[in-house]
Amino acid sequence: MGRSGCPLRGLLLLALIGRPGCLAVVQISVPAQVEVLLGSPVTIPCTHSITGSPDARLVEWFITDRDGERRRVAYSEGGRGGVVDQGTEYSGRVKMDPHLSLVLLKVDVSDERAFSCQVTAGAAGSAEGVAQLRVYEPPEPPELTANPGILSVMERSASEIATCSSRNANPAPTISWFKDGARLEAPAERNDDMYVVSRSVKEASGLQSVSSTLYLRPSKADKDAQFQCLVQYPLPQGQVGNNSSEPFRLVLHYFTENVEFLLESPLVIKEGDDVRLRCRGDGQPEPEYIFYRVQASEAVELATKQDGVLTLPSVSRANSGTYRCQVLDFDSPPEVQLEKEVIIHVNYLDPLTLHPGRRVTVPLGGDVTLTCSGQGSQPPKLVWRKGKERVAHSGTHTLHSASYHMAGTYTCEASVPSVPGLQRDQTIQVTVEGKPEMEERLTQHQLLAEGQHIQLTCSAVGHPEPELSWSLPGVKPVVSGTGNRVTSEVMVEVTVALAKSGIWCQARNRFGEATQNFTLKIEPPAATPSSSPPAVGGSEPQGGSGAAVVAVVVCVLLLLLIVGFFYCMQRRGHLHCGAGEKRSLTPKEGGAEDPAVEMKTDKRNEQTGLLSPSGGGGGGDGGHEC
Repeated sequence: MGRSGCPLRGLLLLALIGRPGCLAVVQISVPAQVEVLLGSPVTIPCTHSITGSPDARLVEWFITDRDGERRRVAYSEGGRGGVVDQGTEYSGRVKMDPHLSLVLLKVDVSDERAFSCQVTAGAAGSAEGVAQLRVYEPPEPPELTANPGILSVMERSASEIATCSSRNANPAPTISWFKDGARLEAPAERNDDMYVVSRSVKEASGLQSVSSTLYLRPSKADKDAQFQCLVQYPLPQGQVGNNSSEPFRLVLHYFTENVEFLLESPLVIKEGDDVRLRCRGDGQPEPEYIFYRVQASEAVELATKQDGVLTLPSVSRANSGTYRCQVLDFDSPPEVQLEKEVIIHVNYLDPLTLHPGRRVTVPLGGDVTLTCSGQGSQPPKLVWRKGKERVAHSGTHTLHSASYHMAGTYTCEASVPSVPGLQRDQTIQVTVEGKPEMEERLTQHQLLAEGQHIQLTCSAVGHPEPELSWSLPGVKPVVSGTGNRVTSEVMVEVTVALAKSGIWCQARNRFGEATQNFTLKIEPPAATPSSSPPAVGGSEPQGGSGAAVVAVVVCVLLLLLIVGFFYCMQRRGHLHCGAGEKRSLTPKEGGAEDPAVEMKTDKRNEQTGLLSPSGGGGGGDGGHEC
């Protein structure tokens, strides 16, 4: 590794007795390999030591140029700073640091070479070390070009599948192929099953570009497989980088081996449904499909489809039967069965039969039985409803002792529980006829006084529809009807004569009649001045009659109070009256002789008639009585 007059294992050792020049030694250490990424700066160290007393020290850095000549690029003499040689490819690109190591300012691909450090120390001789510079550059993302054509599985040799390229790397990367995540061990030798063809190109920049083309004889099992390539490239310190391409699939052409024909929807069919049948062959490209209706021994062609879907709109029971699908694939071998059949069954319900008919009339109090029956692909479940209420859980419903509230519309519902949505219904209109029946109403009304108005309501049920009449001549009732019910309303003014005679409402049809009587009672309640009598029968007093009654009551009470007051005063002696007697009405304002306040007794008969206890005309001796 070194040069010396006395070599011993790469060291200059001059130790011969009688030769003083062999006492100095030069030792040098240079790394065998230095790694750096492209475009980065790098330092190549040259560590050395000299024993003895050398006269001078010279450190030089050398390369071997493209012509094979050894050329110095930098040096340092006597331990002073480094000098870069001019006229070399490294002029302006390198320098020497204080430790006399060589520094490349920006590494290029062409710098991947050997750099030699030589140390010369006069009589001690010289020593040299060599460092190999390795330059790394990761490649660009891989480029994948897949075969855009259709690959046939019937080919007897391998076909080109795809090409994977990795550009501008150093050192050159490697490319491998994967299928569904597993590495393909593809040889480089050509064969009929699988192989790869690799190419490598050195770019003008000095970087390496590689490509790999995969050749494969595909099979039907590859129709869903995912292929991709993996690029691996070395990095400093023994690391390895990886780049994967996007996965891709093959477009294959293979013959049909299996045919599937099935009912897609609905799984349970009823009349009126849209039925969807799907036929599918496993060939690629998608074959054509021909659909048939098989009747007896004859097959009637229905349609030819590319998507393998046959739709039967709004089916009826006549669409039940066998359907056939035939796949048109002329590449399939004769042993492959390309026809399949499917049988569909359309469920149905016939119209319902009602007894005694769509309309039935039953006499009031009579009995009638409603019967409903139906047939279909399966026996239906029957129920009777009136409105939302279920009245029977079978096809028979009997009305016993028919009343008017039993009249109306009855519906028979038929359904097949195992076939959702398969149902029918039919209605019977039941009419109950007979003489009218009055509905309960408020028939007794109490009023406060004569002259009040009150509204009376009368309603009756019956068939034929009854006519309502009132015992009130001249009134105009308001009549309304719903079904077999008729209602009549009148507004009447109450009089004493009307209260005595009463009022009646009569309902009549051809089967008979019914009457409802209304009782009116005038009875003013005992009331205080601060209270007012309530309205009776839901109506208010008209024309101020209530106020008049209150006024009369108040006047009577006041009159009674005045009479009672004078009576008490007379009994206590505060009032004196007699024949020929004079008294002062205002004793504090005038004397007994004042003629203006004298009361003469010329009208004795009138006074005694008003104040005498006996009511007679003569004066009595009763002292304080008059």
